[in-house]
Parts: sequence; structure tokens; C-alpha cells
Amino acid sequence: MTGSECYKLFGLKPGASEEEIRKKYRALAKKFHPDVNLDEKSNKRFLEIQEAYEFLIQDTTIPEIEIPEPETSLEEEYAAYRAHAAEQFRARKQKEEQELQALYSRLRTGTSHLIHRFISVACSIVLIALVFDLFLPHRLEKGVIESYSTDTYQSMNSQLVSLAKTTAGDRFFLNAFSNRYFDTNPFIDIERTRILHQSIHVVSHAHDLKQIIPIHFSFYWAQAVLFVFFLIPLVFFWYRENDPFFIMGSYFSRYGSGILLLYFLMTEGRWYHLLTLGYY
Repeated sequence: MTGSECYKLFGLKPGASEEEIRKKYRALAKKFHPDVNLDEKSNKRFLEIQEAYEFLIQDTTIPEIEIPEPETSLEEEYAAYRAHAAEQFRARKQKEEQELQALYSRLRTGTSHLIHRFISVACSIVLIALVFDLFLPHRLEKGVIESYSTDTYQSMNSQLVSLAKTTAGDRFFLNAFSNRYFDTNPFIDIERTRILHQSIHVVSHAHDLKQIIPIHFSFYWAQAVLFVFFLIPLVFFWYRENDPFFIMGSYFSRYGSGILLLYFLMTEGRWYHLLTLGYY
């Protein structure tokens, strides 16, 4: 290869400086290097560039050629993405676990635990009173039916019931057919439990007949539900597993059983009856 051909290949004029030759060589080498240019002719062209450079520079020392690194493959990018996603998932799970352990700690040691303890003790006392009421002899109180509603409702056992009121302020849902007894004789006996004074039956003596009329929609009528609600705080107070059942039981004990317990004690003076063990 002649000198003019070498200059022509490099696109330089004769007499070009060494710096210009080296600069042009780097540019051409980057373009036609076999590692970069996969064209079959690029290898031959690169050899020609190498030969021309050696001729022009008159030096066997070849400057370092910066070969661009190949771009990251799709597999490598996907692997990096999966590793990043896995790290984020582990961090999120670790944070959730820490928050869950903090919740368990609050429910077992904090204010929530003290409230749960108080409700459990109160429920235990009420449950004992309910059990004693099942076996102790009932008490009878005199009453007078002041008025009754003509509106009827269907009870759980498909019986029609209506609301009756006494002069003492008691309100009972009684079988609707019993209203005719009160027209002739409004005087009744109210059968109640010994301690909590829960109303069980109304006894009418109309027409010289003793009629026992059950009371519907009362706490005594749904006593089985009371036992379940008041047992739940006790069960989960002694429950030792840290799992979703404990969380649900703890919240239900405070907001379900606790509210029902408060309503049960505050209506019909039951808290006072319990405090005096049924004497008043």
C-alpha cells in the first residue's frame, strides 16, 4: 500500500501531523474493529487500516484502542430486575412482620390489654350470676298492665307478639292473644331471676285461670347468646398464640362483648341488682 493510498484511506492530506493520524486511526478502528463491526468485510478493512497506520506513523507502537463495552444483555437486565424485586419483597415482608409483632405487643401489654382484662373480669362475674340464676328459685313481683299495642310482630318461633307496658315502666313483648286477658284483669305477676332480676314470664289470673305468658325479645329469652359473648373475652385473655384468631378475639372482646356487657348492666338496673346480689 502506497503512501497516497494510506492518506486516502485515512481521509488525510499528505503531511498530516502525528496527532491527526492517531486521532483518525482511533476513529476508524472503533468503526471497523471485528469486536464491534460484525460485517465480514470489516476484518479485511481493519487490517488495511492497521497497515496504513503503521506506514504513516512509522512506528510499531500501536496506541491503546478503547473498544466500547458491549451493551448489557436482556438476560442480565431481567436477572437484575428480579434481584431488585426480591429485595423489595423481603424488605416489605420484614416491615410487615415488625408491624405485626408491634401489634401483638400492644394487645398483650398496653392499654388494650388492661381493657381486655377488665372486661374479662366483669364478664366472669356476670357469667357466675347468670349460672346461679339458672338454679336459684325465681322471685315474683306484682305488676299492672297499663297499655298494650295492637301492632304485632313475628317472633323466632313464628308466634305473633305485641308490646305491653306496666305502670312501673316495664315493657314486655308478649303473645298477642294474651291481650284479651288484660282487658278483664290487668293485674299480673312477673317472674324474674333471683340475682339479676331478668324477666322470664308474665303470669295472668284472668277468668280464674292461671296463664303463663312467655316474654320474647329479652336477654333471658336470648340467654344462650349472652353466654357466648361473655365467654369470648375469657377465652382470648388466656389465648397464647400470636395469630389472626388472637387479633380478632381481642378486638371483638373490647368492641363486641364489651359494648354488649355495658348495655346489659346499664339497662333495667342490672348493675345495681348484681351489686346487691339480687336483694334490691
